[in-house]
Amino acid sequence: MKRTHWCGELRREHVGLEVVVNGWVHALRKVGRIVFLVVRDRSGLVQAVVTPKNPNYSLVSELSLESVVAIKGVVRLRPPNQVNPEMPTGEIEIDVKEVQVLNPAKPLPLPIFDKELMKTTSETFRLKYRYLDLRRFEMLRNLTVRAKFITALREFFNANGFIEVETPYLARSTPEGARDFLVPSRLYPGKFYSLTQSPQLFKQLLMIAGFERYYQVARCFRDEDPRADRQPEFTQFDVEMSFVTAEDVMNIVEEAMRYAFKKVFNVDLENPFPKIKYREAMDKYGIDKPDLRFELFLETVTEHVRGLIPLREGDVARALRFNFSEELTKNVEGLIKEIIPSDGKVKYVYVLRGSNDVVTNEVGLAGDLIKVFNLGIGEGLVVTSGEYIKASEAIGNLRNSLGKLLGLADKNTYKFAWVVDFPLFELDEEGRLTSMHHPFTSPKLEEIPKLDTNPLEVTAQAYDLILNGYEVGGGSIRINKRELQEKILAILGLSKDEMLDRYGFLLEALEYGAPPHGGIALGLDRLVAIALGYDNIREVIAFPKTKEMTDPMTGAPSKPPEEYLREIKWIKVLTD
Repeated sequence: MKRTHWCGELRREHVGLEVVVNGWVHALRKVGRIVFLVVRDRSGLVQAVVTPKNPNYSLVSELSLESVVAIKGVVRLRPPNQVNPEMPTGEIEIDVKEVQVLNPAKPLPLPIFDKELMKTTSETFRLKYRYLDLRRFEMLRNLTVRAKFITALREFFNANGFIEVETPYLARSTPEGARDFLVPSRLYPGKFYSLTQSPQLFKQLLMIAGFERYYQVARCFRDEDPRADRQPEFTQFDVEMSFVTAEDVMNIVEEAMRYAFKKVFNVDLENPFPKIKYREAMDKYGIDKPDLRFELFLETVTEHVRGLIPLREGDVARALRFNFSEELTKNVEGLIKEIIPSDGKVKYVYVLRGSNDVVTNEVGLAGDLIKVFNLGIGEGLVVTSGEYIKASEAIGNLRNSLGKLLGLADKNTYKFAWVVDFPLFELDEEGRLTSMHHPFTSPKLEEIPKLDTNPLEVTAQAYDLILNGYEVGGGSIRINKRELQEKILAILGLSKDEMLDRYGFLLEALEYGAPPHGGIALGLDRLVAIALGYDNIREVIAFPKTKEMTDPMTGAPSKPPEEYLREIKWIKVLTD
């Protein structure tokens, strides 16, 4: 039987019409001898009714949940006392004439339509049966919204003269911070492709080629250490433009966000987005991706606590004070211990003053800190000390999380902002200069002379887009002259031979009329997750990896077939 209608589209105006619907058995119940069958497809639910007179009665009575069926019948109004206002199709039902069981289902291992049981189901088990997990209305909604959001962005950029161009995933390794996923070449023994961490170099080459306005929905691959909020493969909405300033790029991205959020979520975003300088963000909020939905500011209190807290030479003390409800004391304390790293690089003390007691990790200091900061009942204080950036980031991350725990952040507000004026360089753990963004970011032109005297003082033409405490985009104006690009690479410690080996193709291209250009990469997974109210991006990805970077459903990563290894004779696979 060929489908004539979707389950969720049937309404009062279809009464009297013979229809065929296809779908899954969502629910089945008997009232007396009448069988009520609820059939589901991606559009929604519809009720079908089978009486004992129907030749399919026995077949329907024995159907298992989630079996796949085709149902033919006539749409009719439900009796007034059986109308279900919770269902869009709740005014009607199908009087069944014929049923085909297209595929019976075994009992499901996952309680996909029991919300309470699903809350206690581990994420790993959900991902093992992801094809069942995706049947849930919530997951269907998430991926549908994701598709609509991508479509809206495509509409906007197409209308503004951009061309969608696909760039390679198999490329040569050009380290960009994270480790590459390597793909061995069968034809060229001892050589590898790498899966691209981003389309960065290819999109710059497209600007040199004269495309001027490009975008792409790009898959990116990064072999990073396991983290709860990371995926080894993720999706960017990638944009690049020629003959532009940083302001031009930010303006068009703002317009794109306003268009997509209005079209998909019916939300009017702030216009324009506020801009915060990197140093201001670090001073006021402790991190470069602050949640701006609430006002809670950090202070530098080095002199206030000198003599109370041990400070090493060069240490800075940062403090955050806040009001809290006493019933949340344990939650606040747990959050502090969870968020602030225990690696010894940052020391911290907290004091939570209740009406009857004081909760602290430093009993000997609590009284003094209460006096110094005049801490009232129901007030909390956290002080971190260490190198400025590390002490600030520890307490800044805590600030973002406290905002959610204490109800300071409105869940229905989308607060975008730009963070600008980043340093071009920073020091890594070994004290070596490294790019804060990537080595193709242009310095502010007026600060180029500082590259020879104090590179750490040079400001980048870089900008990050933040939303509700997350970075959702990062971009910059790029270097478009070979001499400056080589200078930056040399500062980063690359020899001439290393430059040519890694980036020779780009350096040569810059000599053939490379226009001024810049762009941005928007994190699609994170944008959609935040818009739908999730902290976990796996809720908006169809087939994500676990936080341990594995796929319980397919068993990836796995040992390759022996015949594959025989073809690539030069690779030896280590076994446990």
